[in-house]
Amino acid sequence: MQTPDYLKPFPFFPEKPLSYTEALDWLKDQAEDVRRVTYVDPEGVLMQKPVVEEGTYVDPSAFLIGGMILRSGCYIGPQAVIRLDENNVAEPLVLGVESNIQDFALVHSNTTKIGERVIVAHQAIVHGAVVEDDAALYIQAVADGGGTVIGKGSFLNQGSYVGRGVKVPPGRHVEPGRIVLTQAEADALPAVPEAVEEVRLRVLEMNKLHVKRHLELG
Repeated sequence: MQTPDYLKPFPFFPEKPLSYTEALDWLKDQAEDVRRVTYVDPEGVLMQKPVVEEGTYVDPSAFLIGGMILRSGCYIGPQAVIRLDENNVAEPLVLGVESNIQDFALVHSNTTKIGERVIVAHQAIVHGAVVEDDAALYIQAVADGGGTVIGKGSFLNQGSYVGRGVKVPPGRHVEPGRIVLTQAEADALPAVPEAVEEVRLRVLEMNKLHVKRHLELG
């Protein structure tokens, strides 16, 4: 079956140029996830491609570029972009089961982990951050890179921003429009309110329904 246009391979460059045989030998020594997303083209260039597991829906208008594995039950919305053309490591981005990257959201740079049941809502941006299980970036929220971690179950509300290198502890709420630039600010964040947690659960259920409906439509 022909690869859909929205699944785009991208070259992966190791530290030194390799011959075709050297590239094949290098690939044989890699972990399973690396082998799943990587192949050697006829010119001997190591290429990395998106791998979409069964039960995940990717809208045809989305763009998936480079080495990634989308686990079962994920939803990738219209015009969403997962762009890994700046990766400097062989390990692919793994998007955990039942996570969703919604309309016009962007995952970019050397992001290597987005956990299970994660929400990246409309126009939200993950720029190299690690996002742990059950976390959410609501509409237009931003998690910058440079070692940033969004802890398990945390919720970045609408228009909020978490700066480079900041680690948001598990279960914390970044209020709408709030800018968090230091670790001290992150450590002082409040717990996720019950009403916000209810929003997260409703969004997850709606996106599971999206996956089911779109897959049934073919």
